[in-house]
Amino acid sequence: MTGKKLLQRLDEMLDAALDGTFQAQTYDESMLSKIEVKMARFLDGAQLRREQIEVEQGHIRALISDISHQTKTPIANIALYSGLLGEQDLTDVQRNLMKQIAGGAEKLNFLIQSLVKTSRLESGIIKVEPQLANISSLIEAAVAENAVKAEMKHIALTVSDSDAGICAKFDPRWCVEALSNIIDNAIKYTARGGKVTVNASDYEMFARIDVADNGRGIKDTDLTKIFGRFWRAAESADSPGVGIGLYLAREIIVSCGGFIKVESKPGDGSIFSVFLSKV
Repeated sequence: MTGKKLLQRLDEMLDAALDGTFQAQTYDESMLSKIEVKMARFLDGAQLRREQIEVEQGHIRALISDISHQTKTPIANIALYSGLLGEQDLTDVQRNLMKQIAGGAEKLNFLIQSLVKTSRLESGIIKVEPQLANISSLIEAAVAENAVKAEMKHIALTVSDSDAGICAKFDPRWCVEALSNIIDNAIKYTARGGKVTVNASDYEMFARIDVADNGRGIKDTDLTKIFGRFWRAAESADSPGVGIGLYLAREIIVSCGGFIKVESKPGDGSIFSVFLSKV
């Protein structure tokens, strides 16, 4: 077989491998036959691994679903009874213990719900469906979800009016959660009396949403880790959270065809920039 024909056959083999129709056709002692047999073995092994991964993912989804279902009632009961206890005549020590119980139940419920959302998103049970829309509604909804938190810390949460008329492709429900998680993160790591600003910019291919704060900032060595699942900086141990909000935010934005960039300097705050595709 000439070099040209060999390359043509290899090209056909790769095309067949990509669309899942590859089968070895040459059965002799030639180099082409050896390549075809090895490719067939490789594709068979890859298919087996995919099937094993799908089975394992199914088990994980079922486990998380069971955990969510089985813990829903106990957590609700703990929240209910702690609320009833709060209405009683308690000592300061008892009231403090009651608040810790209620806070623990709330944190556990948040963690379980976040795990369920992440699992469903990763496994494709829930499809992210981007659609072209004005980003002003996205920003307004995400800011509204965090207004009370900002007020409780006396943080000025402001939105510029630069988003007027800017459109991009995003899933309204899921992207509100993603942007809300980023704003929540900014509020969480900004001291009382600080400020968080949400600003939008229009580009030819993307719409950009900046969430800027004047909080504690992020070390350079941590910038590549902050989107990891359950990752939290050592100095964040005194702050609420379980380290899944930014991970979920990035998964959602990437699923919509966008990406997130971060600029930060310890002591000077951070800027999380969400880029949403317009095409």
